[in-house]
Amino acid sequence: FEYELYANNLPADQYNAKWWELVKKYQGIVPPSERGAQYCDAATKTHINDDAAQYYDYSISNVLLFQFHDYIARNILHQDPHATNYWGSKETGEFLSGVMATGATVDWREHIRKSIGADMSAKPMVDYFGPLMEYLQRVNAGRTCTLPESI
Repeated sequence: FEYELYANNLPADQYNAKWWELVKKYQGIVPPSERGAQYCDAATKTHINDDAAQYYDYSISNVLLFQFHDYIARNILHQDPHATNYWGSKETGEFLSGVMATGATVDWREHIRKSIGADMSAKPMVDYFGPLMEYLQRVNAGRTCTLPESI
């Protein structure tokens, strides 16, 4: 929604229609009743009106969370990322402390590259959920798992 709003200069009379179009597409949710152009339901999400682009930060932080978890599991703890236990790992604490110590004094992309030897990537997150995705694809084979266009 924010991309449409800022980059594409979405006209104000289209805010609500675009909001619900995207909510349906990505969340599978439709409004409980007709929502006209006089409403701006997107504004009920406080980050949209208080802190523009905050949802991008959430997305990036989730990608980085899985990437750091994967690095710690495989390279520090030598454990399967699905069954990793950080408890009592001084080495993990020292690694994370070292990563955070620079704060915002260096470019974060370069700092990640130096810390874990790779650029930011969603691959560890995709790999982590790979077994779940395979299971869901297997048990849902042949099922329609999207909302009909008529809704």
